[in-house]
Amino acid sequence: MKIQTRRGFRAARNATVAAAAVAGLVLGSTGAASAEVNDQNRIVSDGNEVIVTQEDTFIQGVPPIGGSPLSREWFHNGRGLANIVGPDAADFEGTTFQFGYQVAWSASIDGSIGFSWSSPQLEASATTTFVPVLDDEGNPVEVDGVQVYAPEVGPIDTTVSDILPQATAAVELTPAPGIEEVVVAEGEFDGDFKEVQIANVHGAATGVIGPVSLRPFVRAITANGDNVTTYGQVWTL
Repeated sequence: MKIQTRRGFRAARNATVAAAAVAGLVLGSTGAASAEVNDQNRIVSDGNEVIVTQEDTFIQGVPPIGGSPLSREWFHNGRGLANIVGPDAADFEGTTFQFGYQVAWSASIDGSIGFSWSSPQLEASATTTFVPVLDDEGNPVEVDGVQVYAPEVGPIDTTVSDILPQATAAVELTPAPGIEEVVVAEGEFDGDFKEVQIANVHGAATGVIGPVSLRPFVRAITANGDNVTTYGQVWTL
């Protein structure tokens, strides 16, 4: 899952997140005005507030494609956000963003739980040419009798690649009841804001006896090691 970072609208976005907190979380986009805030948590790091949020979380169970009574299958949609508020927020560097799940099961027979997703990646290329440097009167500029040239970048050509599922995460299940934490996507960002659109992340469990429970989380870990996590509601399948 490609994690994309969005920066630059510090004041407006910080005010929105702060207001939501007083009243009460691989595609990047702005949060919708009507987004439902499911869970939110915060810490103070070096005098700045680090806030993580889950929005519009929905996990939908579907019949397992193989039809086995020992299988479970589901899709997850929503958004995860990390926002840094404070005097030095825009200068933050190397913050790690994580998205994943706590998973729990009652019993299993050689069971496992896996997650997969697809994330288009953009590749950009451009042609660079060198053109003569001209003075204010349009005459070529020379230094010691040598013509001066400057680089000129042509139009940027953007293509999409890797549109098939490109990553997975999995955990092996014990026969006895258990709980495991699975980090599904992770990436670093600089600045005061990051948003990840969680779109149709596919999960499947095999060899399970009884229900499977999922608790999604979003986590931010600052460069100095401070971390904050928001755990969502438990979804039972």
